[in-house]
Amino acid sequence: MIGNITPYSTVASVWETLKNPREYVAGVRHKMMNCAKQHGNAEVKIGVTGRGYQPCYRITYKVGDSERIYGSYWDNHQPLEREDALNQNWATASMAADEVDNFLKEKINWQAPKGKAK
Repeated sequence: MIGNITPYSTVASVWETLKNPREYVAGVRHKMMNCAKQHGNAEVKIGVTGRGYQPCYRITYKVGDSERIYGSYWDNHQPLEREDALNQNWATASMAADEVDNFLKEKINWQAPKGKAK
């Protein structure tokens, strides 16, 4: 990818440019699953101010028609608590928790253990 991340980028669309894609997406997935467990749903948007090597990300959840922020994080999954978390710095596209989960499983060729439910 040349230049900055596009406003409609997602975790999936930057996979090839990520510095450590498996670790990054696994960390995003972990935060999303925690959010979904607490609130029943989760979505992720990535930061669009960089080039896609190590984007920050924001996890949100829905309550009725409103979107609430669960947390914004650096690429190392530590909380992002600065002005950088402004709304205009996030992609317009998002991925739901099940989409991220399925995407990661596909990328790492994950197989459910034999005899266990998926």
